[in-house]
Amino acid sequence: MTDRKPELASVDLDAARQIFSEDNLKALVEIIGPVLQRGGRTLAYMLPAASRIGHLCLEPFYLRNLYGESHQNIAAIIHDHRFQGYSTGVRRLHEPRVDFLETMNRKLVMMGHFNARAMDIGPLTWAVLSPSALFRDFVLHLERGEPIAHLSVPEDLRAEGRARLAAMGFGDGRPSVALHVRDTGYLPEMAYHHFRANRIDHYQPAIDHLVGKGYRVFRLGDRTSIPLNHDSPLVVDLPHHPDYADILDIVCIAEARFAITCASGPEAIARILNRPMVMVNGYSQPDHWMNANDLLLFKTYRDRQTGAPIGYDEMLARNLFLVNTVEGFERAGVTLEDNSPDQILAAVMEMESRLDGSYEADPALDARFTSLSRSHLERYRASLPERGPEEQDRFETYAYALPWTRYCQSFLRENPWFLA
Repeated sequence: MTDRKPELASVDLDAARQIFSEDNLKALVEIIGPVLQRGGRTLAYMLPAASRIGHLCLEPFYLRNLYGESHQNIAAIIHDHRFQGYSTGVRRLHEPRVDFLETMNRKLVMMGHFNARAMDIGPLTWAVLSPSALFRDFVLHLERGEPIAHLSVPEDLRAEGRARLAAMGFGDGRPSVALHVRDTGYLPEMAYHHFRANRIDHYQPAIDHLVGKGYRVFRLGDRTSIPLNHDSPLVVDLPHHPDYADILDIVCIAEARFAITCASGPEAIARILNRPMVMVNGYSQPDHWMNANDLLLFKTYRDRQTGAPIGYDEMLARNLFLVNTVEGFERAGVTLEDNSPDQILAAVMEMESRLDGSYEADPALDARFTSLSRSHLERYRASLPERGPEEQDRFETYAYALPWTRYCQSFLRENPWFLA
């Protein structure tokens, strides 16, 4: 089963010829020429999905981790901001190590939808890699025991964000938590991803708990997000604030004690900065890795016919980690149920206790989760044929099998069926 939305461009032969035409290859040389003139080795990579915060966070981050030591220059070629907007805060997080080269040549950027390999041409490495191949290669990098080179927020970006927050009345140094809840208002044209949406009202008990403990809660999102109506002045609905700027996404996560995230782009900010996060309403997927201080909680998978919950062993045995579309889950006979308010609250409280050092985790639960993850990854890999030209970006990983992944034990203790 490979019911995942493909990363490769679905184009006919004539369109592919135009994308890889001689004129387009000349345009590639022209746009990276100034970077090449600096000397040293240069890696060029096309990033067509820069408008999506997760891609803009992760793809340059993976390039830095995989090629940063061997290449003095890394150039990401993206659509001109007048054609396709993107987060300037995330861009500034990667600069100056990564050069972002904007172009109005849409066909040039579309090379990033294809996958072949990284090709060395003199001092230039032309990375014709699809996002899924790059994500896979990074997880394989982690499996080999390589370290993660996390990012730090540049001081000028941090100072600007702090100044903006102070001008908005939030400069008192109060401890904070960042919150992001995806809903169906985000990218409505991508309805196949609506299974990743969540109900904001299910987070109210957790928000109330945090406010009661004196935290300021910064809700992140965009202007399409359902407004978060809360009586407390400690709850800040940033995307609907008149002084919102996208650099605040970076600074609020960087300065929060932890983040509450879901399966959507802003969680990648926490991961690349190595800020603790509890991801609730997640789902099983092949290339999503966690940091050692993170917590994970999936939505509840249910059999569409019987309504019975699907345990982790069955979930992996059915290769449901390869499914990432509404239609794919329908074909698999599976529905995804949002975490309940009580489950979200318990996960948040567990995260607090872990950070305080007061949580008594059960190592047997961690071991069982890792054992199931690893055994099914081995089973799945054994079923794969030898990688051929048509499978260069196929899925070969299950990142939750990495030994430091931690599943919410507050859920596991209340729901022993999940790891049975």
